[in-house]
Amino acid sequence: MALQQRIESLLKALEVPDLSVEVPAQIADEDGFLEALEAAIRSFIEDGSDEQSPLGLIEADPSAYDLSEEPDPEELQNAVRDFMNAGDSQLTLITPESPLQPDGGENPEKFWVFLLHMPTLSEHRWWAIVDKNGRNETYNYGVL
Repeated sequence: MALQQRIESLLKALEVPDLSVEVPAQIADEDGFLEALEAAIRSFIEDGSDEQSPLGLIEADPSAYDLSEEPDPEELQNAVRDFMNAGDSQLTLITPESPLQPDGGENPEKFWVFLLHMPTLSEHRWWAIVDKNGRNETYNYGVL
């Protein structure tokens, strides 16, 4: 199966079929990339430990996003998915050659680095960092 079809299948499985994913023409390790892509998207949806992460922003002020006062994790995660599916959200794989590099200084040679733009939610830049060697947990953070 072609990489683009595998990406689309993964996006459907994660319930974000309308998220645009931009990848370079050549990816040496397609399986590793797909695993990293899944880890990055799951991190954005499930990990709000950074208060500027998509989940962190929504969790901090649920009423601003038409959520209940005490939303459960599933409601919060679905809100992140809704923003990812808004039609203007884009996830980009960052390479060492990319003009924009992660604000935390992570090296795209050692990490799969993904940049998420979700203008419907905020003007933040969100970064997901996936260790290529699997030694460190995947994490994400936002920068305004």
